[in-house]
Amino acid sequence: MIHYIKGEVVKKGIDYIVLDNNNIGYYINTSLSTLNKLSENEEVRILTYMHVREDLLALYGFITSDEIELFKKLITVNGVGPKVGLSVLSTYEASTVREIILREDVTRMSKVPGIGKKTASKIILELKDKVGTIDGEIMEIPVVRNELSDVVDALTALGFTSVEIKNTLNKMNLSGKSENDIIKEALKNMNRQG
Repeated sequence: MIHYIKGEVVKKGIDYIVLDNNNIGYYINTSLSTLNKLSENEEVRILTYMHVREDLLALYGFITSDEIELFKKLITVNGVGPKVGLSVLSTYEASTVREIILREDVTRMSKVPGIGKKTASKIILELKDKVGTIDGEIMEIPVVRNELSDVVDALTALGFTSVEIKNTLNKMNLSGKSENDIIKEALKNMNRQG
């Protein structure tokens, strides 16, 4: 599976970008929130999710770990496919989506194009125990500092949530440590908590 692609944004569309990586142009469906953070000719790293169906192979990508995590949770809800998941994250920022789910705000969720009251209720019911707390998780995962993005990716790949990673890294003294040292120390701290 492709975890992320680094490359140059050669085109921005209404709901997609084309990312050039080694002379291959990847068509990546994305949210308005991610599009607003990107510029053409900019070098970026996009976290990706590959959606595979019999008749379709599509890449979805986001600039923050928080957004892609929420996207993956949204598409686990029966009746919510990648297009609807993208629509949710194009209507609201990831932190707002989380707040809507936790506050069980069916009205706001049903304002998303493609979502009626029934689907909005289903999303809220199925995800309210999976998105953390309003205080703890509404903050976007730090790319705590940009140089830690590889550390965050490594810990995410090991199955830790953005909140666990953020809380652990915020409690650590990171100065002068290599990425490997930070990952090892973070794992020790998280395993102690678990």
